[in-house]
Amino acid sequence: MIKVDDVTKKFGNVIAVNSATLNIQQGESVALLGANGAGKSTLIKCILGLLEYKGIIEIQNRDIKENLKLSKSLIGYVPQEPLFYDMKVLNILDFFASIRGVDKNRVNILLELVGLEDHKSKLASELSGGMRQRLSFAIGLLSDPPVLILDEPTSNLDANARGDFLNLVKAHKDQGKTVLFSSHRLDEVNHIADRVVFMKSGKVIIDEKPENLATSLGIKVKINLRIPQVHISDAVSILKKEGFETVSRNGSGIYVEVDEGQRAIPLEKLIQGQIPIEDFTLEESSMETVINHIEANGY
Repeated sequence: MIKVDDVTKKFGNVIAVNSATLNIQQGESVALLGANGAGKSTLIKCILGLLEYKGIIEIQNRDIKENLKLSKSLIGYVPQEPLFYDMKVLNILDFFASIRGVDKNRVNILLELVGLEDHKSKLASELSGGMRQRLSFAIGLLSDPPVLILDEPTSNLDANARGDFLNLVKAHKDQGKTVLFSSHRLDEVNHIADRVVFMKSGKVIIDEKPENLATSLGIKVKINLRIPQVHISDAVSILKKEGFETVSRNGSGIYVEVDEGQRAIPLEKLIQGQIPIEDFTLEESSMETVINHIEANGY
């Protein structure tokens, strides 16, 4: 569906994308991750045909340099910060529908689909951040494109709006859309991505399934366990005998570091050892943690 082969983009002497290669199959959802300046947004702009570059980019086996207009028609794009004229929601969608030669009935379908039916008479300036992003998503869907490209679409949204928007994207992915999105949040990756592509200094350095990312990088999950003081020594002893190397006391009990697929094992072993667990919490890996592990492992 999307083929990126040895693509390089320079701005003067600065190499923003460095011989990047990436293949995305039809119906796949791929998360593009990396620190600021890694080249994610630049690569996306190359795929959108907005920047000149060296190398080959194809969509549905068509080179976008030779089929730019057709390639653009196959993509629905949602930017990080959508900008609209201060018109009513319905008028904005009608405007873009007329530009793209889309039947106006499609507008009504999309208003309901993205949850903006009750807000169609509002001005763009009256919309919340989440609603503005839904409007941007509706515009991207006008021509019912097979590919959706989203450039950090939830970076300015609160937790509720982010969750709602991700569910909207996932629903379309589940219907067969091919999705490429950049993000700084691992929870978004776990929610909708089939693969994780990590960029550093313009290069693709990791291409992995989300569930294997932590294991590949040796990242641990930290579990905090609240245990009555009288049982803490026994709990530490049990977990260390089971092979958990990082087990320490904290203010209200203990914490243990485990591999991604071992989250339940410490609890199971403590219950088997008749250690009462009053509560527990998980500390998920952050993007900063992933970046630090990548640096430490010399990628």
